[in-house]
Amino acid sequence: MKSTGVAVIGAGGIGTLRAHSCSQIPQVDYLAVCDIKPDKLDQLSEATGADMATTKYEEAITNDRVGAVIVSTDEEYHHGPAALAAELGKPVLIEKPFVLDLDEADDILAKADASGTEVFVGYTQRFRRRYLLAKQAAQAGQLGNIVMAMGKIYVTRAVGEAVARRSPNTTPSINTLTYLVDLILWYMEGKKPVEVYARAASFVFKKYNRDDFQWMIVTFDDGSVATLGTSWLPPHHWPAYTATMEIDLQGTTGSLNVDDAHRDIVLAPGEPIPCPYTPEHEVNVAFLGSAMPGDFVLGEFFGPMKEESDAFIRHSLGMGGVGLATGAHARNVLALTMAADRSVKEGGPVKV
Repeated sequence: MKSTGVAVIGAGGIGTLRAHSCSQIPQVDYLAVCDIKPDKLDQLSEATGADMATTKYEEAITNDRVGAVIVSTDEEYHHGPAALAAELGKPVLIEKPFVLDLDEADDILAKADASGTEVFVGYTQRFRRRYLLAKQAAQAGQLGNIVMAMGKIYVTRAVGEAVARRSPNTTPSINTLTYLVDLILWYMEGKKPVEVYARAASFVFKKYNRDDFQWMIVTFDDGSVATLGTSWLPPHHWPAYTATMEIDLQGTTGSLNVDDAHRDIVLAPGEPIPCPYTPEHEVNVAFLGSAMPGDFVLGEFFGPMKEESDAFIRHSLGMGGVGLATGAHARNVLALTMAADRSVKEGGPVKV
């Protein structure tokens, strides 16, 4: 069996899940973890049995045993490690939203092109089976020409606050709505967005200088239209641990709807339980399975982030791995969400 070493850069919540995922993948024979905070680094290294722990991402990425890199730092710090991995010709998986600057995105892609490696971005919701089945239906032509699409994703204000505190430059569109933009561009592959018109407002998140929500209308080059929205307004105790999503695709010969509200498994515990993403907040009722990355169950990690990590490792070894979002696609997603934010500020449609 082919194998490779993996460096996980960042030991926060998501980096921890990535490292645990890699520790469970048989093809990973060497694990390096990195974080600038020694206490978090030591904790993750011990929990995953990492072979290497360092506070300098250069040491992890240049290690000869490392053949693939996962960048799970905060958004502002994606560029450095991702660019180094790309320059060295090591496949790299970067957490969404890729980067926060199109020039940085272009630099990473140019370095990857020069070295002959590949760049992927972690739009983890792709790896929920329902969204893979939707892609299969669209690709098989079962909907005909998809001419209208709707998508929404709501996260709790606890999640929004965590994002706003850690990243001064991200927005509800760039951070959260990006999942729906990714999926819709994936399903409507081949169509080119030409205009976006977005509206938003700020009441609750005004103290963070962020909008509470955003809705955008995207027009494509063939006249097709997608309406996509996000909100950070659901209260801290909303039963969905992280997100509530829905997608509606209308084609010339068929329709498809994905209801991802997670109301199918409802837990009412005897005592309040902490939310996985924001454990400082508790809920009295929980929609199990609503944690976007997945869940720890009986000591192991399961879910879309594990599946995505596995697909990335297998693809880097030439062993398959479907559903991954390429860096070029992620750049288009970033450009569209940035254009939507610009539309909100300017109060009118923006050409893409």
